[in-house]
Amino acid sequence: MTTEERPARRDRLTPFHLIGAAALALVAIVYLAGRELGFLARWWLFSGALAFPGFVFAGMLAASLVLTLLALLLRRRRKVALFGTAGVSVGLLVALLVTAVAMPVTVAPDAIPARQDGQLRVLGWNVLQGAEDAASRAALISALQPDIVVLSELYQGNLLRDGEVPPGYMSYGVRGIAVTVLVADDLPRYRVVDADESGHTSGFVLAPEVDGAAPRIVAAHLVALSFRGDSSGRDFGLDWIASHCDSPDTIVAGDLNAVPANMPAGTLGSCRTIGTFAPTWPSMIPPLFGAAIDNVLATSEWDAARVATLDIAGIATDHRPVVADLVRR
Repeated sequence: MTTEERPARRDRLTPFHLIGAAALALVAIVYLAGRELGFLARWWLFSGALAFPGFVFAGMLAASLVLTLLALLLRRRRKVALFGTAGVSVGLLVALLVTAVAMPVTVAPDAIPARQDGQLRVLGWNVLQGAEDAASRAALISALQPDIVVLSELYQGNLLRDGEVPPGYMSYGVRGIAVTVLVADDLPRYRVVDADESGHTSGFVLAPEVDGAAPRIVAAHLVALSFRGDSSGRDFGLDWIASHCDSPDTIVAGDLNAVPANMPAGTLGSCRTIGTFAPTWPSMIPPLFGAAIDNVLATSEWDAARVATLDIAGIATDHRPVVADLVRR
């Protein structure tokens, strides 16, 4: 091979670099449309990718930097490939930095101020089938004094022994459904009015024994998106929640295995997300690369005075808890 042939072959690589850069830019645009506009919000694996903006932008940035490095190795017409790939890299770096800056931070439980009069405090926590034992659950509940506690992956809600129910709370659950709800004694008594036992999701609905005396509670732990991209179980659960949000004065809490971007305009029926939580899962990695799949939603009767994702030292479960202080409009 002559020295004249080598640069010519390298020049033929230039269009491939530009095509790669254009493809990354297009994917980033589609992804942003999904995040901000609900575009393809429940479509296949894309719906799962919407939950991990930090991971997605970091991955695309890494690919773009590789293309930029290869462009630097071109000996002729390298400016075309270099400017194209470098421009995409800069755009992806900006997207990653904006994601990091805009993402709420996690806070320690002792940084949450005492609940004020007129507020309803909701605590949601996936305790990983008892990885967080009764003592650790009670310690967090004692520190925060929530009115409503939704514990995902705790199956024994209606079978908890006396020592496992924190003082001042009533426990509710349905056998075989992976959610337990604790309600403070100063709220009215509740009753289970519906439970999804289809196998597509785990959840049940509580209504006050006296209609209108307190909000309805939809407690849920939805099926996760499979690695094959099957979202049917998760989407069934989202639709099940939406059907119960047609009732006024309703609060939804739990591990939804979905982020607001998977819900059109952040709503399910008449319920809407009431704030932006820092990523909750998985708890062992920095929040920037996690997913905010534990959420609280509410109908229009409620606004959020505060929402937070909690950072707990020595956490045993793979989910961080979330807390929301709600106020009536």
